[in-house]
Amino acid sequence: MTDTDPVGAWPDELDTRILAGLRGLHGRLDPPPPGLAEQMMLAMAVAGLDAELAAVSQERLAGSGARASEHVRTITFDTVSLTVMVAIVERADERVRLDGWLAPPAALRLELRLPQAGGRSQLEATADDSGRFVFPAVPRGLVWLTVYRDESDESAVVTPTFEL
Repeated sequence: MTDTDPVGAWPDELDTRILAGLRGLHGRLDPPPPGLAEQMMLAMAVAGLDAELAAVSQERLAGSGARASEHVRTITFDTVSLTVMVAIVERADERVRLDGWLAPPAALRLELRLPQAGGRSQLEATADDSGRFVFPAVPRGLVWLTVYRDESDESAVVTPTFEL
Protein backbone atom coordinates (compact mmCIF):
# COMPACT_ATOMS: atom_id res chain seq x y z
CA MET A 1 0.00 0.00 0.00
CA THR A 2 1.06 3.58 -0.47
CA ASP A 3 1.10 6.14 2.35
CA THR A 4 -2.11 7.75 1.05
CA ASP A 5 -4.19 4.55 0.96
CA PRO A 6 -6.44 4.01 3.95
CA VAL A 7 -5.56 0.95 6.02
CA GLY A 8 -7.21 -2.11 4.53
CA ALA A 9 -8.07 -0.46 1.19
CA TRP A 10 -8.35 -3.09 -1.47
CA PRO A 11 -7.20 -3.44 -4.13
CA ASP A 12 -4.17 -1.25 -3.82
CA GLU A 13 -1.55 -0.77 -6.54
CA LEU A 14 0.42 -3.90 -5.60
CA ASP A 15 -2.77 -6.02 -5.49
CA THR A 16 -3.73 -4.73 -8.92
CA ARG A 17 -0.33 -5.66 -10.40
CA ILE A 18 -0.40 -9.13 -8.82
CA LEU A 19 -3.94 -9.81 -10.07
CA ALA A 20 -3.03 -8.59 -13.58
CA GLY A 21 -0.06 -10.97 -13.61
CA LEU A 22 -2.22 -13.89 -12.47
CA ARG A 23 -4.87 -13.03 -15.09
CA GLY A 24 -2.22 -13.00 -17.83
CA LEU A 25 -0.70 -16.28 -16.66
CA HIS A 26 -4.10 -17.96 -16.44
CA GLY A 27 -5.03 -16.64 -19.90
CA ARG A 28 -1.90 -18.21 -21.40
CA LEU A 29 -2.01 -21.55 -19.55
CA ASP A 30 -5.77 -22.16 -19.51
CA PRO A 31 -7.59 -19.80 -21.90
CA PRO A 32 -11.39 -19.87 -22.07
CA PRO A 33 -12.82 -22.00 -24.89
CA PRO A 34 -13.64 -20.20 -28.14
CA GLY A 35 -17.18 -18.84 -28.13
CA LEU A 36 -17.61 -19.03 -24.35
CA ALA A 37 -18.52 -15.35 -24.00
CA GLU A 38 -21.12 -15.60 -26.79
CA GLN A 39 -22.61 -18.76 -25.27
CA MET A 40 -22.87 -17.07 -21.88
CA MET A 41 -24.61 -14.08 -23.47
CA LEU A 42 -27.07 -16.49 -25.10
CA ALA A 43 -27.71 -18.21 -21.76
CA MET A 44 -28.36 -14.87 -20.06
CA ALA A 45 -30.68 -13.72 -22.86
CA VAL A 46 -32.67 -16.97 -22.67
CA ALA A 47 -32.87 -16.89 -18.85
CA GLY A 48 -35.28 -13.96 -18.85
CA LEU A 49 -37.60 -15.48 -21.44
CA ASP A 50 -40.07 -18.32 -21.53
CA ALA A 51 -37.96 -19.72 -24.34
CA GLU A 52 -37.54 -22.98 -26.18
CA LEU A 53 -33.99 -23.68 -27.29
CA ALA A 54 -34.03 -24.92 -30.87
CA ALA A 55 -31.72 -27.71 -31.95
CA VAL A 56 -29.83 -27.91 -35.23
CA SER A 57 -31.50 -30.63 -37.27
CA GLN A 58 -29.73 -30.12 -40.60
CA GLU A 59 -26.82 -28.14 -42.04
CA ARG A 60 -25.80 -28.11 -45.71
CA LEU A 61 -23.42 -26.23 -47.98
CA ALA A 62 -24.59 -25.75 -51.57
CA GLY A 63 -22.82 -24.17 -54.51
CA SER A 64 -19.36 -24.87 -53.20
CA GLY A 65 -18.18 -26.65 -56.37
CA ALA A 66 -15.59 -25.28 -58.78
CA ARG A 67 -18.22 -23.80 -61.11
CA ALA A 68 -20.54 -22.42 -58.47
CA SER A 69 -20.85 -18.65 -58.49
CA GLU A 70 -22.43 -18.37 -55.07
CA HIS A 71 -21.89 -20.19 -51.78
CA VAL A 72 -25.04 -20.84 -49.76
CA ARG A 73 -25.13 -22.59 -46.41
CA THR A 74 -28.47 -23.66 -44.98
CA ILE A 75 -29.19 -24.52 -41.37
CA THR A 76 -32.47 -25.86 -40.02
CA PHE A 77 -33.38 -25.46 -36.35
CA ASP A 78 -36.26 -27.42 -34.79
CA THR A 79 -38.39 -27.26 -31.68
CA VAL A 80 -41.63 -29.07 -30.96
CA SER A 81 -43.66 -26.06 -32.09
CA LEU A 82 -41.53 -24.25 -34.69
CA THR A 83 -38.97 -24.91 -37.42
CA VAL A 84 -36.61 -22.15 -38.52
CA MET A 85 -34.58 -22.54 -41.70
CA VAL A 86 -31.91 -20.00 -42.63
CA ALA A 87 -29.88 -19.65 -45.81
CA ILE A 88 -26.58 -17.83 -45.39
CA VAL A 89 -25.54 -16.23 -48.69
CA GLU A 90 -22.07 -14.71 -49.14
CA ARG A 91 -21.91 -11.11 -50.36
CA ALA A 92 -19.07 -9.28 -52.12
CA ASP A 93 -18.57 -6.85 -49.20
CA GLU A 94 -17.53 -9.43 -46.54
CA ARG A 95 -21.03 -9.49 -45.08
CA VAL A 96 -23.69 -12.14 -45.56
CA ARG A 97 -27.37 -12.09 -46.41
CA LEU A 98 -29.52 -14.21 -44.12
CA ASP A 99 -32.78 -15.43 -45.71
CA GLY A 100 -35.12 -17.39 -43.49
CA TRP A 101 -38.43 -19.20 -43.27
CA LEU A 102 -40.62 -20.18 -40.33
CA ALA A 103 -42.82 -23.28 -40.27
CA PRO A 104 -45.63 -23.15 -39.55
CA PRO A 105 -45.68 -19.82 -41.37
CA ALA A 106 -46.49 -16.79 -39.23
CA ALA A 107 -45.80 -13.04 -39.11
CA LEU A 108 -43.47 -13.05 -36.09
CA ARG A 109 -40.79 -10.65 -34.85
CA LEU A 110 -37.15 -11.82 -34.94
CA GLU A 111 -33.89 -10.58 -33.47
CA LEU A 112 -30.47 -11.57 -34.71
CA ARG A 113 -27.95 -11.07 -31.89
CA LEU A 114 -24.38 -10.13 -32.79
CA PRO A 115 -22.38 -10.43 -29.55
CA GLN A 116 -19.01 -9.79 -31.19
CA ALA A 117 -20.11 -6.40 -32.57
CA GLY A 118 -19.06 -4.49 -29.46
CA GLY A 119 -21.56 -5.56 -26.83
CA ARG A 120 -25.11 -6.69 -27.37
CA SER A 121 -25.80 -5.53 -30.92
CA GLN A 122 -28.85 -6.86 -32.64
CA LEU A 123 -30.72 -6.62 -35.91
CA GLU A 124 -34.51 -6.91 -36.11
CA ALA A 125 -36.83 -8.25 -38.79
CA THR A 126 -40.45 -9.35 -39.06
CA ALA A 127 -41.47 -12.48 -40.93
CA ASP A 128 -44.30 -12.02 -43.41
CA ASP A 129 -47.51 -14.07 -43.34
CA SER A 130 -45.76 -16.85 -45.29
CA GLY A 131 -43.03 -17.02 -42.61
CA ARG A 132 -40.30 -15.48 -44.78
CA PHE A 133 -37.78 -13.02 -43.32
CA VAL A 134 -34.48 -11.47 -44.37
CA PHE A 135 -31.48 -9.77 -42.80
CA PRO A 136 -29.86 -8.23 -45.91
CA ALA A 137 -26.39 -7.27 -44.60
CA VAL A 138 -25.02 -9.05 -41.54
CA PRO A 139 -21.39 -8.91 -40.34
CA ARG A 140 -19.63 -12.26 -40.16
CA GLY A 141 -19.16 -13.93 -36.78
CA LEU A 142 -21.10 -15.85 -34.16
CA VAL A 143 -24.81 -15.00 -33.94
CA TRP A 144 -28.04 -16.40 -32.61
CA LEU A 145 -31.64 -15.88 -33.62
CA THR A 146 -34.61 -15.23 -31.34
CA VAL A 147 -38.15 -15.66 -32.70
CA TYR A 148 -40.83 -14.02 -30.53
CA ARG A 149 -44.14 -15.86 -30.61
CA ASP A 150 -46.24 -13.08 -29.12
CA GLU A 151 -46.15 -9.33 -28.66
CA SER A 152 -45.18 -9.54 -24.98
CA ASP A 153 -41.68 -10.76 -25.95
CA GLU A 154 -41.92 -13.34 -23.17
CA SER A 155 -42.48 -16.45 -25.30
CA ALA A 156 -39.70 -17.18 -27.75
CA VAL A 157 -37.67 -19.74 -29.65
CA VAL A 158 -33.90 -19.23 -29.49
CA THR A 159 -31.36 -20.93 -31.74
CA PRO A 160 -27.94 -21.97 -30.52
CA THR A 161 -25.08 -19.77 -31.68
CA PHE A 162 -23.97 -20.33 -35.26
CA GLU A 163 -21.17 -18.93 -37.38
CA LEU A 164 -21.77 -16.64 -40.34
